[in-house]
Amino acid sequence: MKRAHRTHRFARPGALIPRRCARVALVAVVSLGALAGARAATAQAPSHSRSPSPEDSAQAIHLLNRATFGARPADIAAVLSEGRIAWLERQLQPDRIQDTAVTAIERRYPYTSVTPQELYRVLEPADGSKGPSPQTVLIQLASARLVRSAASERQLEQMMTDFWFNHFNVFFQKGADRYLVADYERSAIRPHVFGRFEDMLRATARHPAMLFYLDNWRSVHVDSGARRPLAQAQPKRMAAGLNENYARELMELHTLGVDGGYTQRDVVDVARAFTGWSFGPLNAKARSDDAGEFVFRAQLHDRGAKEVLGKELASGRGMEDGDDVLRLLAAHPATAHHIATKLVEYFVSDTPDPALADRLAAVFTKTGGDLRLVTRALFTDSAFYRAEHRRNKVKTPFHLVASTLRMTDAQFVDGRGAMQVLRAMGHVPYMSSDPTGYPATSEDWVNSGAMLARMNYGIDLASGKIAGIRPRSPESREAASATANLDGLTRALLPGVNTDALKRAVIADASSSANVALAPRQRAARAVGLVIGSPEFQRH
Repeated sequence: MKRAHRTHRFARPGALIPRRCARVALVAVVSLGALAGARAATAQAPSHSRSPSPEDSAQAIHLLNRATFGARPADIAAVLSEGRIAWLERQLQPDRIQDTAVTAIERRYPYTSVTPQELYRVLEPADGSKGPSPQTVLIQLASARLVRSAASERQLEQMMTDFWFNHFNVFFQKGADRYLVADYERSAIRPHVFGRFEDMLRATARHPAMLFYLDNWRSVHVDSGARRPLAQAQPKRMAAGLNENYARELMELHTLGVDGGYTQRDVVDVARAFTGWSFGPLNAKARSDDAGEFVFRAQLHDRGAKEVLGKELASGRGMEDGDDVLRLLAAHPATAHHIATKLVEYFVSDTPDPALADRLAAVFTKTGGDLRLVTRALFTDSAFYRAEHRRNKVKTPFHLVASTLRMTDAQFVDGRGAMQVLRAMGHVPYMSSDPTGYPATSEDWVNSGAMLARMNYGIDLASGKIAGIRPRSPESREAASATANLDGLTRALLPGVNTDALKRAVIADASSSANVALAPRQRAARAVGLVIGSPEFQRH
C-alpha cells in the first residue's frame, strides 16, 4: 500500500536556553561587524549610471535572502553593481570562486575529509583503547557545515547542498552511518548540486551511507545457492531476504513522488533490481580496497526477469538492473514535477505555485535533469520575485544560526554552544531520523516554545553567552552608541524591512525600569539580541 503522507519524527524544541532576567556581561556588540561591513560596502561600491530603484533593491535583497544564508550590505552592493543575472551566473560556477574563508576547514575539522575506514579506525582503535565519541565527530561535521554556510563565498552551493542533503537524507545516529555521513556529503551530494540529477541519484544509490540507512545492504535474493555465500560476504546479523525500504523511498521521496503512479509490484521489482548492491564492511580487519566502498555482490542478486513502470528488465542480468531503474526514474516526467515542486516549496513559498513548478519541470525534462540550468531557471523566473513571495518563509533553526553568524561577523571558535542551540530548537545537521529529512515549511518550525528559544538565542549571542561563539570587539564608544544607532543596526541586519515598530519596541525595552540602570554596553547587547530574536529577523 502506497503511503499518502508521512508523520515527521524529528526532535521538537524541548529544553530552552535559560533566559536571564538581566544581562550583565560586559561584552562587545556583535552586530557592529555588520555595521562596519555596511560602511565598507558603501565606500567600495562602484558608481552607477543611475541609482538603483526601490524595486531593484527589493529584488536584490530577495535573491540574496533565498540564495544565500544572509544578505549582508556588501552582498547587496555587489548584486546591485553587477546585476542579479551576472551575480547568479557566478554563483552557478562555484569552482571559479576563490573561497579562502573555508580553505582551512579540512585542517580545522579533520573528520570531514577522512575516508570511512580511516574514521572507523579513529573511533574504534585496533589496540582496544578508547577513541573519540561519535558526538565529537558530529560536532565537527555540524561545525564545518555552519562555517561553510556563514563564511563561504560560494553561497548558492551551500544552499543547494542543504536542500539536496535533505532530499537524499541519511541519519548520522544509525549504526555505521556515523562513519559514512561525512564522505556521503563530500562525494555524493556536494559535487553534484549543479550537475545532472541522474548522476546525483546514482551517487547516492551506490553510497554506503544510503545503502546502510535504508537497509539495501540487507536486500538479497535467497535461494538454495545464496545462503552460504551470504554469510561470507556480509557483516554479521544480516537478515537474508528482500528488503523494500530503499525501493519505496527511491520512488516516493527521491524521484517520482507519492503520487508518481507506481504500484506495489513496482516497489517489489525495484527492490529485486537492487539486490546485491552493498558495501565492504567496516571493521578492524577490513581490506583497505573495499572497506566502506560500494560493492556489487553478484551471487546475491536476483537474476530473474522484472518489470518496472511498464519497462521489462530481462532475466540473467546483474548490476545493470539497478542502473537501468535509476536511469528510468531520473527521466520520468513525474520525477521532473516532484523535484520542481520541492524546489519551489523550499526556495519560493510554502504553498508552491503550480505554474512555476511546471516551468521548472519543463526545463528539467528538456535538459535531461541539468540542475545548474534548473536552478538558474528558478532564480530568474519572474514569479520568484513577486512581492507576495518576499519574506514569506520562516528560517529553519540552522538557517537562523548560520545567517546570524554571517550577518554579524561573529567569530566561530567551536561548535559546543551552537550544537546546544540547534539541539534545543530541534535542528542539528545530520540528525533527522526520517528519510524526508528536515522540513522546509514554516509551520513545522513555528510554535510558542520555538519562538521563545529563538529570542533567547539572540540575546545570549549578543551578550557573549554562547560557548564557542565570540562577538567581535568594537571600540567601546561605538558599542555604547549602538542603542542610539538603531537605524544603522536594523539596516544592517534587516535590509529592506520596515523596522519602525521593532525600533520602538527596542527603545521601550531599554527605557523599562528593569533595564534603565544597565550600562550602555549592556543595553547595546540587549538591543542587538532583541533585533536578532525579532519576528522580522526570523523571516527571509
